[in-house]
Order: sequence, then structure tokens, then C-alpha cells
Amino acid sequence: ALGLLAIAGPPAPAQSTGGTPVFFGPDIRISGVPSDPAGTTHWETCIAANPKDAKNLVAGYFDRFPTIDLDQTCSFSVTGDGGQSWTVQGVVPMRDLPGSSYCVDPSVAADGRGTFYYAYLDVNLPPTGGEDVDIRVARSTDKGQSFPTSTAAVHEGPYEYLDKPYLAADAQPKSRFRGTVYVSYTNFVLHVGTPTGIFVVVSRDGGGAWSAPVFLDGPAPDGAFPQGSVPVVAPDGTAYVFWARYVDGSEPMSIRFSKSRDGGRSWSPAADAASNLPGTGLFYLKNADSKFGANSDRGLNANSFPTAAIAANGTIFVAWTDFPEGSCKTAPRSAVYPSCTNADVRLSVSRDGGATWTAPVKVTDETNATDQFFPWMAAHPNGLVSLAWIDRRLDPDNINYDAFYTNTFDGASFLPNVRVSTATSLLGLAAGIGDYNGIAATTDAVFPVWGDLRNQTDVQAYVARGTLGP
Repeated sequence: ALGLLAIAGPPAPAQSTGGTPVFFGPDIRISGVPSDPAGTTHWETCIAANPKDAKNLVAGYFDRFPTIDLDQTCSFSVTGDGGQSWTVQGVVPMRDLPGSSYCVDPSVAADGRGTFYYAYLDVNLPPTGGEDVDIRVARSTDKGQSFPTSTAAVHEGPYEYLDKPYLAADAQPKSRFRGTVYVSYTNFVLHVGTPTGIFVVVSRDGGGAWSAPVFLDGPAPDGAFPQGSVPVVAPDGTAYVFWARYVDGSEPMSIRFSKSRDGGRSWSPAADAASNLPGTGLFYLKNADSKFGANSDRGLNANSFPTAAIAANGTIFVAWTDFPEGSCKTAPRSAVYPSCTNADVRLSVSRDGGATWTAPVKVTDETNATDQFFPWMAAHPNGLVSLAWIDRRLDPDNINYDAFYTNTFDGASFLPNVRVSTATSLLGLAAGIGDYNGIAATTDAVFPVWGDLRNQTDVQAYVARGTLGP
């Protein structure tokens, strides 16, 4: 283990009324060790709970060192006492190849046996130039104490670019595909003969061997491109993959999906869960740069990529970020992505396996024109669905941010939003805090994780335990 980080005190009640109450304990920093160089950041957080031991959770994030001659790693932190204390346990294995390497886009999941899986991009930069990339999946059979080995789920071919692999494991007790592991990702292909778009690979032996990639969706005739996929598994074992499809720099966008009823052997044609949405896939939000909105590439990098969860009764929830009350504009000399304000987290629900979807509803209850973005969701065993996101409602200048939370049974009525973070993150001129955050749900608790900037200098991974009330 690399270091014991913190011991939390008794949970403090959060201010909320109605819905299913939640009581959040103190924020705990779960990233960073004494050997980190000054200025090291830890972001793109993810978290999973052990279905066999609800007090055992593993959180992941990637590390960025300011010293360029250091390999860049992905780390994991572990709790065995339900989130009261966390230990930075180690880093996932990288290939031993000449040159330098970096790890990015982590995700973590656990199967019904309590085995944890950690997916990530392993990028090698050889001394001869170019890059050599694997989507790798490491496995832990000791409750996340170690991830000693990994396998290549996908290897990047010539003129390809792999992006944002995300992981799901079938831990559903009634699924006949229980134990199946799914990794979805985007492949940007720069040569003729291989399709560009969303793919998925499957392992049926605990991450030892992987299927050939299955193509789910590609560019639309109007140039709209799919990106930012996430898999999720229903109680009956049906697997779903969701993603955004958009035209760079312009509206509208759509949230799309495909599903498999046979353990990932075949997948349905891609379809819309929500369409004609007011937003695009990648954009800038405001930071303290006075040239935000006036020059290209100024502001905080953000996206509209979806998150999804499926309740115990099979109801499917999908959420994303768009701009129903906000606006986006392309700056002069723009490098494609627009500058946007008043982002909202919205959600749609399907109760018939994706055949029909409810109209999008706003999840957040703020009343000012501030940004809410980077949502993540998880389902509790009793059918409750928890959501957490990044929120700027407390800053009238719409720059600094907190982590906020709500929950819902039906996707129509929500717990009044609850502030999770006890200190506001001071964004300043920072252009990135990661591309996503995470959340895990157990029978009686919820664990949001997020990239936090309360120290004003470097992003760190934080978690808080929320205890569900009666």
C-alpha cells in the first residue's frame, strides 16, 4: 500500500427535504502520496462497490506528473470499512516497453464474485516515434488490494485512435450471463477499410480472453460523429451501450444506444434515446480567463457524454449535459469547439427496454444561469437511482464549483439537490478537471467521487459517503 489517507468521522446530515434523504459524511481525499512531485494532478475518477461486501469499494483515477521524464500512471484507492478510511493502494500494470508511457481513461467495475476489473488506455511512446496503444483490463481477486496482471482487450491498429474505453461487469444475480465483462470505446479510424465509431468487446472468462470488436454505430450522413460510450447491464442480463452523436461545434446532438440480449454475441441496430438536443459533444465552459468566448481554445474543457443506470425493475435511466436554457457560440478563430453557458444535466427514462423514452427532464433544481455538468449515475438494489454532478450554483460568476447530488425512483421527481462537497473548488485558469466523474451505490449508501480543486493548484480525487435515510 502506498499510504493511508484519512479517517472520516461520523456522518453529518445534509440539508434536504422530501424524496429519499441522504446524510453525507466528510469529504475524503483519496489520491496522492508523499512521493508525488509538486503539481501532480489526479482526475477522471471512477468507483465500484463489491457486490459480496458492501464495505469494500475501489476507486480509480489517472495521475499526471509535472515532470515529463516520469511515466504517467493510473492509480487505485481502496476502502474496507464502508468509506470511513481509504488507502492509496497502487498503480495498475503498464506494459514494459522502450520509451515512455502514460495511462488514461480509467474505469472500474466488480462482478458478482467480488472480482474487480480496471480498464484503461496503456499508451506507449517509443523512442523511434509514434505510439503503441492497448485498451487493457487488469483484474483483482483480493478486494482491490492489488491488480497484478492485465490483458489487452483491444490493440490499436495503424492509423487508428482509441478513446474512452469504459467497463461494465454483469453482477446481476438472475442473469444467465453473470460474470460477463463489457468494454465499449470509440475508434477514430484514419484509413479506408475499417469503420470509425463506437465498438464493444466482451470477455466471458473473467478478463482472460476478449471477443473481436463489434461495431455499434458510426458517423451520420450529416457528419454527426459518435463518441463517449458507457456500458450498463440490466437485471435480466441485457447489456446496453450508450453514447453521444454530434456534429463538431454545432447543434443538435443525440444520445444513442444499442443492446444485446445474448451476452454480447449480437447487438441491436443503434437507436436514439433522445434526439434533437440543444448542445454538442465537446465544448468550453467558463473559467477565469478574460478571453473566454472571445478567442478559441479558452475555458474549461467539458462534454455531453452520457451516463446510465438500470433499476432493479428494469427501468433504464440515461443522463447527459446540454443547454435547453443556455447558449453556445463559436468564437472567432475557433478550433471547432464552442463556448457555452448555463449547462444543465437532463435525463430520460425507458420502461420497455429502450423501445420508448420519456421526454428529457432537468435533474437539477438551481434557479440561476449557472453550469451543471459531468453527471454520473448508479442504481441501488431497492430501485433508487443516485446521481451526482459538478455544480456552479454557489458562484455568481459561474466559475468555481462543488459536487452536488440527488436521487429518484421514477426519473420524474427528485430529492431536492444536496451539496456533497464541503469546500468549493477554485477553478481559476484551469482548462481541465478530467472528462468524467463517478458514483457507486450500495443498499444503504452512496459514494460520489470527483476531481476537486479546493487547494487551487492541482486536481485531486475526493469521495464522500452518503448514508441513505428512511
